[in-house]
Amino acid sequence: MEKLIDKIKGREELMKLNTEQLYTLAEEIREHIIDCTAECGGHLASSLGAVEMTIALHRVLRLPNDKIVWDVGHQSYAHKILTGRKDQLKTLRKLGGECGFCDPEASGYDSYISGHTSTSLSLALGAVCARDTLGEKYTVAAVIGDGALSGGLANEALNNIGQEQRRMLMILNDNEMSISENVGAMSNYLTRARTSAGYVKSKRGIDSALEKLPRYGDAIARFMRNAKEHVKYLVSPGVIFEELGITYLGPIDGHDIRAMEEVFRRAVKLDEPVIVHVVTKKGKGYSFAEKEPKKYHGVGPFDKNEGVTQSGAETYSSVFGDEISRIARENSRVAVITPAMMIGSGLEGYAKEFPDRFYDVGIAEGHAVTFAAGLAGSGMVPVVSLYSTFAQRAYDSIVHDVALSNLHVVFAIDRAGLVPGDGKTHQGIFDISFFSSVPNVKILSPCSFEELRKMLCYAVEECEGPVVVRYPRGANQFVNKELGDFVLSKADVVKKGDKVTILAEGVAMPSAAGAGELLEGKGITCEVINARTIQPVDIGTISESVKKTGRLVCVEQSMRRGGMGENVCGLLAQRGVECEFLSVALDEFVTHGGYDEIEKKYAFDSESIAERIEKEWFDGEEKA
Repeated sequence: MEKLIDKIKGREELMKLNTEQLYTLAEEIREHIIDCTAECGGHLASSLGAVEMTIALHRVLRLPNDKIVWDVGHQSYAHKILTGRKDQLKTLRKLGGECGFCDPEASGYDSYISGHTSTSLSLALGAVCARDTLGEKYTVAAVIGDGALSGGLANEALNNIGQEQRRMLMILNDNEMSISENVGAMSNYLTRARTSAGYVKSKRGIDSALEKLPRYGDAIARFMRNAKEHVKYLVSPGVIFEELGITYLGPIDGHDIRAMEEVFRRAVKLDEPVIVHVVTKKGKGYSFAEKEPKKYHGVGPFDKNEGVTQSGAETYSSVFGDEISRIARENSRVAVITPAMMIGSGLEGYAKEFPDRFYDVGIAEGHAVTFAAGLAGSGMVPVVSLYSTFAQRAYDSIVHDVALSNLHVVFAIDRAGLVPGDGKTHQGIFDISFFSSVPNVKILSPCSFEELRKMLCYAVEECEGPVVVRYPRGANQFVNKELGDFVLSKADVVKKGDKVTILAEGVAMPSAAGAGELLEGKGITCEVINARTIQPVDIGTISESVKKTGRLVCVEQSMRRGGMGENVCGLLAQRGVECEFLSVALDEFVTHGGYDEIEKKYAFDSESIAERIEKEWFDGEEKA
């Protein structure tokens, strides 16, 4: 028997379903999301919680003429299924397959690209203002989670939305609280009352009518306003939105399709900004995810019958967490700050051991950095743990609040270089360029767990001023058995040679060293150098090598412009050292896929590097 999910190609088929069929469809969508995520990995718990909400929203709006702006896109898998991408979801995160977030290049039903949080309200307001300026009539709905709403950008947008007073719908997907029966019943009653035409009309007219009362009108108006405010503060959880000039409706059961559909239909008819508070259960319908929603936020492939199991293998993140805990035991001035990245950054153990020196500041990267500056300026040694892609959001704070004063802040930059799975919005390929452009900042890049430990110890205990330690996701290492102590601006020559100098930053060292070995087998002897310090780079060691080989290859999983290669070439030119140069770096955004797939696609694997070097300089030559 054909499933309902197989019949849904868009809104037309969705509108033909009765209530019972809608809930059957919701369960089929959940089952499909679980199956696809178990095979490919992805953001599971949040998407499971948003299924009924998405169905209701798709029944009310007429996509793609109307627009849904998803915040982050973690919860958009049901949206993908309802817009004809059920089969594509089976290719989630795979090279050439379905993106884990929203992307207009992938589908006309995706209004804007998503990936970083707290952006939906600003994007939606921009779309609304464009609509009104151009005289168009479509509806814009922004879906934002309770976590994303804590972001500064979202709050800036709310302030602007209240000021503009444009017709738009915002849906607050709250998956952290629960609704009791009596609260739900009362909220439904209040919502029906507040969206009625009579209520809206009286709401707009009451103040002007009171002002027209003779003589004692001002006093009566003040009394009634004060009474209204006191009642509102007592009964309304959405008073903060009302104070901003945004009509608040809810909270509503986020798994009651008909209730949400009714409220959404009423809300889009109001000629003003409306926020509908929808309460959902993260991980709904999959027992493992319901019990541990944080664990099932973003997952790799897993057995859906057994759930996600922890491998226990060391990663750069876990090594960072263990080492910073060890350092903190010996140094009471160390404090760690993270913007809602505790689990992903390997900091659960640290947080339990040092609760008084651990600060999870929520989705607030800029605040995290400026807060760290405040700590550093008063005698602490703050360690700011950030994913590379999210460090982009804190650039002004890094420049203005840390670097200008040369404050000792340690930036632990996780997910540097190529990052599998999440795609173009989550690659760690810009940090070398933007950190390198800031005076006073030192950049360290370990190629192994042991180098990470040594560099963290140096960064906390010996370094002065701001220092960045950038390391990749996962466990891919180049292990040098002769590794010595870390010395700032001292590169490590890991292999001698006289034909080519291969210089690599730590993230790229495994593939660069592998390329050197492949070329060695063809009689092309390479001198392989682990830069260790990207800024200030060890130009002395590099120049001596280049004088010998006459050829330099710089391998860095980062953007070419502003990267290590450009910097090194400039420094060599200043010294009058001439050489042939080949850059293995990026000039474009990086798509989603497995690590090996994207490494190969962008020519960062050992075979591709070796092939480029051979083709560039040694085709048809005597090599030995």
